[in-house]
Amino acid sequence: MSKKTALTTNKKLSSSSSRRGFLQGAAVATGGLAGILATGIAPATAQSRELKMLVNSHFVPASDEELGRQLAEFGKAAGVKTRLDRVAHLQLPAVLAGEVQGQKGHDLVAVGNSNPHLYSKHLENLDEIHEKIGKAGGGFTSKGIGVGNDGHIKAIPWYFISFPLALRTDLIADIGENLPDTWDDVHRIGTKLKKKGHPLGIQLAHSVDSNMILRGILWSYGAKLVDEDSKTVSVNSKETVEAFKFIAALYKDAMTSEVLAWDDRNNNVCLNSGKCSMILNPISAYRSAVKAKTVDPDNPNLLVHHSINHIMPPKGPAGRHMAASFNAAGIWKFSKQKELAKEFLAFHFSKENANKHLTASKGYNQPVLAGNALHPLYASNPKYYFAPFIGWYTHAIGWPGVPTAAMATVTDQYLLPDAAASVAVGKATAEDAVKKLETQMARIYKRAAKREG
Repeated sequence: MSKKTALTTNKKLSSSSSRRGFLQGAAVATGGLAGILATGIAPATAQSRELKMLVNSHFVPASDEELGRQLAEFGKAAGVKTRLDRVAHLQLPAVLAGEVQGQKGHDLVAVGNSNPHLYSKHLENLDEIHEKIGKAGGGFTSKGIGVGNDGHIKAIPWYFISFPLALRTDLIADIGENLPDTWDDVHRIGTKLKKKGHPLGIQLAHSVDSNMILRGILWSYGAKLVDEDSKTVSVNSKETVEAFKFIAALYKDAMTSEVLAWDDRNNNVCLNSGKCSMILNPISAYRSAVKAKTVDPDNPNLLVHHSINHIMPPKGPAGRHMAASFNAAGIWKFSKQKELAKEFLAFHFSKENANKHLTASKGYNQPVLAGNALHPLYASNPKYYFAPFIGWYTHAIGWPGVPTAAMATVTDQYLLPDAAASVAVGKATAEDAVKKLETQMARIYKRAAKREG
């Protein structure tokens, strides 16, 4: 790796031969990957090897620490060296591209959202271990995660960062309303609270949150950007037009112009400062409020986080839907430790280890394995009551298809937020904005089809 890339390295050395011998027998007795999943016991080998893993630095450092601990434990039992390297999430795409170009680097890599599709030719097929992990974990709540452009599983769905509706329960109660369940409820309540100085905060700007939330609204209205085949652009529909009209009304009646320039941090600040009444956001906003111990500007006896709660994303005419960023774990084809890497995935995704990783993230990592969704952590805090259920309503950015490289381009260029914002501020009609978005997407998908042959 180049010195220009800031990597945080955690190295662990091999264990004693007696420990290896004991676990080698255990691995044989438990039957390979299935045994590792059932027992959480790593295999043992007598060879001197190194297993290297690359991830983006986690919002909750303890999550990376637990992952590093598990990697070290696995290495000690298997008699190999291990190394966990972390980079800032904005640096990860460049590091992955560099490793592919040089055909060397790490063995295991974090490949979120569209990366398994983008790097299909360079990632190992993981269909067999995907099936075994899924069966042992009660199945996956979201489909299409980790699928390559050849239809094979290129990465194991790991966790997603959910977008519940975070809201001020006290402000809603003060106006005599119940907590919202539908987007119409959010519109009505948000309109009332904006008049009282507490607007709704949903980004209509170049941000990850905007890309995710706006997809959720479209899907809730029965709209879709692409068909299930992941190739046919389907955004030009009456459902998308109606969704855009609703977003415009929501902006006009319940929000302020600030949202047109917000990044992923601004909505957190708006809620935690006591100004915003509702936002859609991961639990990071609430956790930041807890850490800051912000006092409500309207009530000096109230800490803001005491009145923040989370509920399921609102439902629309076509049901309850929300998008999220999904992380997955893959193995490079050029890795010299492919079998060892697969064994570590089985070890890490065993129920005990997966639960430890979730606990370390303080609930930020939402499991894609259904069997891990009912985690005791969520029962320990009423703020997390939504967490066991939200996975069933959460999809990757390419839904109802898979997250493809073409969809990544649509996302990275913020075409959907730009289209929605143009309608919200009156620069375009909903119909014209949808037609423009269709043209932009069709151009991107046509180029992608040519590249993929």
